[in-house]
Amino acid sequence: MYKIAIIEDEAPARKKLQLFLNKLDIDYTIVVELDTVFETQEFLQEAPDIDIIFSDIELRDGNVFEIYNRQKISVPIIFITAYNDFWMNAFDTNGIAYLLKPYPFERFENAWSKFVDLKETFVKQQQSIFKQLDYYFQQKTPKSYKETLAVRMATGIYFLKVVDICYLQADQGIVCAFDKKNKKYVLNENSLGTVQEQLDPDLFFRINRSELVHKTYIESIHRYSKNTIAIELYQNNTILKTSQSQTAPFKTWMGL
Repeated sequence: MYKIAIIEDEAPARKKLQLFLNKLDIDYTIVVELDTVFETQEFLQEAPDIDIIFSDIELRDGNVFEIYNRQKISVPIIFITAYNDFWMNAFDTNGIAYLLKPYPFERFENAWSKFVDLKETFVKQQQSIFKQLDYYFQQKTPKSYKETLAVRMATGIYFLKVVDICYLQADQGIVCAFDKKNKKYVLNENSLGTVQEQLDPDLFFRINRSELVHKTYIESIHRYSKNTIAIELYQNNTILKTSQSQTAPFKTWMGL
């Protein structure tokens, strides 16, 4: 929906403007109708949420350029006036069209089309800029991953180095980490998914619903059944198995 401000001190001119807007068959709302320089100044000082201004020039209490020349306007203006003396002033501000009264619908429609084209171009430019900034910051601020995980101990909290973890296993809300000697550590976290988000996906892979394996400690793999793979861990004497759904992604992760 287009949000429109009308600055015009003649009732017939306002009526004609609304008639032409209706003829465009667009979705719009008139946020405000103003007929003095004073009211216009107060309105614009509030930084209103509008898309376009339709503005006469000579109002009941003065000339609108008293405001436009000293106050920053952030939206486009279509000027509608009986005077042809101010067109240079119009385009020195945010003017995008200058309609002389009495103006036909065709000229009004052309002015509106110009506004729509400019708005679409501006939106596309913004989207392009945001995409570039998003890409830039993704490159500049890579995600960091945990180097230690908190472990429950009877005497307090122990921090287990991630580099020493061979694999992780979840069972009934308890997540455990195992080192290369197959020593078991109960983590503070109770969700394997939560732990997985904290670990580098280039190093850790979820081979089934309940287990994550550390690539560094994979010594060998071999076919276990038609659709699963057995994983032997280095110096751990443990064999893990992929689920059927994770076998193909695991092979891709391993570069096979």
